[in-house]
Amino acid sequence: MQKNDTLYSEITDDIAEHVNEIVAGKYQQAALGTIDENGYPMVTKVIPMFHSEKIYLLLSDLSEHTKNLAKNNNSSIYFAEKEIHKIRSNNPRLTLQGTLKRMVLSKEDPKFQKLLKHYNKIEPGAKMWAMFVDFNFYVFYKKRQLFVEGFGKAFEAKYEETNTS
Repeated sequence: MQKNDTLYSEITDDIAEHVNEIVAGKYQQAALGTIDENGYPMVTKVIPMFHSEKIYLLLSDLSEHTKNLAKNNNSSIYFAEKEIHKIRSNNPRLTLQGTLKRMVLSKEDPKFQKLLKHYNKIEPGAKMWAMFVDFNFYVFYKKRQLFVEGFGKAFEAKYEETNTS
């Protein structure tokens, strides 16, 4: 395992596979971090969906986190795996940093309907409330990934942002 110029190890193939499993749904809780109008972090529970190699969130435009995103789309998504270790700080967790951008899709758009079909599999009932006018899909563009497997086991990767959806 090679060390980069930080405190973190480079991500190995095994770690990359583990991270992909987490993002694909093997987590206990997930949270979205945004920056409010006063520059303070705001963290709220979310249900991310990994589909076609991208992370999507279905959010209400009336919520505080989407109002924060409208002013500053820098954000973070935190995934906590099931806590299996007695020392709770040794449990695996993943933090992604990047930008979260609202997709401009009508409710009738085939792309919206396809995303909704997949989202409803992980969040039953979404097919009803997603049709409310204030709900939209947001896509996450990853810039940095930090996976902490346990004590002394932290792995980092950085990415170029791509804004294609």
